[in-house]
Amino acid sequence: MTAEAIPRPRTRTRDRVYPSPADSLITTPELPASDLRRRVSRLLLLRTIVVSVVLGLSLWLIAAGQEPSPAAVWLQSGIIAATYLSSIVFGVLLRVGVAPRLVARPMQAADLVVTSLLVYVTGGAQSPYTFLYALSIVAAGALSYRRGAVVVTIASIGALVAVAVIAWTHAFDVPMPVRPWEQAAADLGRTLGIHLAALTGVGALAFIFGDQLQKGAETLATTRKAAADLFTLHQDIVRSLASGLITIAPDGTVLTANDAACDILGRSVDEVANRSIDSVMPGLSTLLVEAQGELRRADLSIDDELTVGVTVSPLRDVRDQVIGRVINFTDLTELRRLELHMRRAERLATVGQLAAGVAHEIRNPLASISGSIELLRSMPETSEDDRALMTIVHREIQRLNVLIGDLLDYANPRPSQPVDIDLGILIDETLQVARGDQAFADLETTAEVAKPLPVHADPAKLRQVLWNLLNNAADAAAAGGKHVRVTGALGPRVDDEPATVQITVEDDGPGIPPEQLTRIFDPFFTTKRKGTGLGLATSHAVVAEHGGRIDIESTVGKGTKMVVTLPRGR
Repeated sequence: MTAEAIPRPRTRTRDRVYPSPADSLITTPELPASDLRRRVSRLLLLRTIVVSVVLGLSLWLIAAGQEPSPAAVWLQSGIIAATYLSSIVFGVLLRVGVAPRLVARPMQAADLVVTSLLVYVTGGAQSPYTFLYALSIVAAGALSYRRGAVVVTIASIGALVAVAVIAWTHAFDVPMPVRPWEQAAADLGRTLGIHLAALTGVGALAFIFGDQLQKGAETLATTRKAAADLFTLHQDIVRSLASGLITIAPDGTVLTANDAACDILGRSVDEVANRSIDSVMPGLSTLLVEAQGELRRADLSIDDELTVGVTVSPLRDVRDQVIGRVINFTDLTELRRLELHMRRAERLATVGQLAAGVAHEIRNPLASISGSIELLRSMPETSEDDRALMTIVHREIQRLNVLIGDLLDYANPRPSQPVDIDLGILIDETLQVARGDQAFADLETTAEVAKPLPVHADPAKLRQVLWNLLNNAADAAAAGGKHVRVTGALGPRVDDEPATVQITVEDDGPGIPPEQLTRIFDPFFTTKRKGTGLGLATSHAVVAEHGGRIDIESTVGKGTKMVVTLPRGR
């Protein structure tokens, strides 16, 4: 609909382009070739019928005479045959694609020749067939307008005068039903004057008729051109829209859709054409029912992967009758993802500030408690049962101290020391260490890492991020299919250059329920029995510090995929 189509007309390259559709109004276009071809065909048919009737009647009159002249019969038969032959030739030329104007002019000339021959053999100025000149003049006005009417009128007058004079002087001895050379000069002049006056009058009428036809044709051609330009402009505008545009019938069937709509929905034209809007944009009908058929602004999630902002308004015709609906929508998936990252970053920043203050307040009394317990445990009068209890207290204090240390690392990390590194090599080194860890002993770990993957980053912090993601994947895979897969590759190209690098860590574990995905990066949120809930929060903070992001995709029962996207280095 690109409104590219369902079915939708496509905008084609034109040889002549106007800056504005109104510019076509200043032109004086010729009659379209299709219209001219139609007129030539009709006049060719009319010409054949008229000549057949007239010449046939003339031939019948000659044959019905008391003493028919064989020469006259053969002469008029030859004229009929020549007429039919020329009609066949002109018809074939039109059929094979010869320009109608190139056929019309020889046809008019042939008509004058045939008429002149017929007028000559039937008595010159006394011939009853001089009216055929008038038919030629009218036909010229219909085909060639004013100019054709003037030219053929002058040619007809000249031909009639020439034929009348030649017949009167008996320059050629041919069989005739009358003897024009026996006519007095005054009678010849009077007869010829009447014919010429008649042809002049017919020529004037044909001129007026042709003038009106020409103006009508110019107006029609101009209107067609303006309408075509407006239609093309409309198609160009719809095709150039960055937002999706779909029109639907009252029953919800898709009528048209532009290219942007198909691109956003990830469907081909055939997958959208004449389909129900519910199959194209699931959930939209529910929103329309809730909004009573007109939707100013709403977010619609499609297949949990695409989020679009939708506006629906009535589609009205020229009589202001509602004939459907117009659906305008834009892809908000990336915008909503960025908003989610921003809200998450703000939440993590707030929690981090709170955690830093709490950690400092807890660490000091915790150190006092730890020292006191050590002192009590070393006293000789302390019983073994008390020492056992004090050992437990000391161990828990150490665990709390580690947690507080993690909190401080998250809330107040050390400054980054970025350098140019090959992320592919760092991934290989971290995987080599991970495969030697007990947690990966029963797992199958595979990797597909492209090199080089240049980034400008702190290698120690990125190693920490990768280690956290690998540990989480290992814990999940241990409860699932026991497979962990790591990939490293260049990101999508921007201006023919990849602008990012991506690390993907996948597992085939039990997956994460949808209600937990929004909290997965929150501090202290964990699904592990012994986890602190700070690993992913810290990883998110490190990646954000490097100008990147972490995206998570998870399906319950199939596994989880973590995608780290970082800016590409020099």
